[in-house]
Amino acid sequence: MSRRPDPHPIRDFFIADIIDYAPKDERAMMERPFFSLAKRKRNKPIEYESDDASVWVRVKAHPEYGMATIWDADILIWCISKIVAERDKGKNLETPTIHTTPYELLKGIARGTSGTEYRRLFEAMRRLRSTSIETNIRGGRRGFADFNWLAEIEGEGNIDSPEQMESVRSLALTLPSWIYRAIIKSENVLTLDREYFLLTGGLDRALYRIARKHAGSQPQGWMCTTAQLHKKTGSDSSNKKFAEMLRKLVKADNLPRYSMTATATQDGSPAVRFIDRDIAAYTATQQKREADDVRRSRLAAEDARAILIDAGVNPRTKAEGG
Repeated sequence: MSRRPDPHPIRDFFIADIIDYAPKDERAMMERPFFSLAKRKRNKPIEYESDDASVWVRVKAHPEYGMATIWDADILIWCISKIVAERDKGKNLETPTIHTTPYELLKGIARGTSGTEYRRLFEAMRRLRSTSIETNIRGGRRGFADFNWLAEIEGEGNIDSPEQMESVRSLALTLPSWIYRAIIKSENVLTLDREYFLLTGGLDRALYRIARKHAGSQPQGWMCTTAQLHKKTGSDSSNKKFAEMLRKLVKADNLPRYSMTATATQDGSPAVRFIDRDIAAYTATQQKREADDVRRSRLAAEDARAILIDAGVNPRTKAEGG
């Protein structure tokens, strides 16, 4: 796993009206397989169903553009962040449309602002606009939703060729109602570490989002089997290949915020435990402190016993009050 450098460190981030920038994501999007984890074009659909068959997700790619990737999802995260920022300021949220510029958007998701990045941005928006999602999340067993990640894209400028994309001066991105209705309720949104944008691996990104959703700040962290992680990430790798990739990531243990350790369930199934690094460090410190206290108490008792013996007093008799 590797990270690229942040082209716009947070200390320099004073874009538009977002001063205290904090990326936000929607909970349901974080724990289910909605995006391709590969940068190569993927047309193979994602078919997911929870173990109890209560939740299902189906993602279909556009044959020409391919499926939206987990890097494309950065645009959605930024849009969600904008809307949440407006909500937190007490503004009336009447529309799921975000008005911005390509420059502001690229900086917001820690990308460069070269002509190549402009081209990639528009390619990503095209995949988001054309990828089809069907799910019963928030619809129960009988309800469902069918939508695209971006309902509309409007702008001012020329996108006829890659060389002209930098001429686009404004964008209006409209989120689907499925996302918008969720994020106007604060309990459906979680804050991400900005370092998430810098992760270069698709599986790394998926694991971080899953850990952020499930492990959160729980003192004991959260454990998940390798098989369930394979299912939750939507990876199209074989079971063997996925397990191999996961072992490498666990060994590297370089996710933002969360530490990963290999473990196993009671039945012996391979699993991974995710825990907030700060909490793990605090817990380790507390355990060491408690162990030190026990050791010091034991040594003090041994010293007191030695003093009694040297004075010709039977420690057992002394203890019994004799």
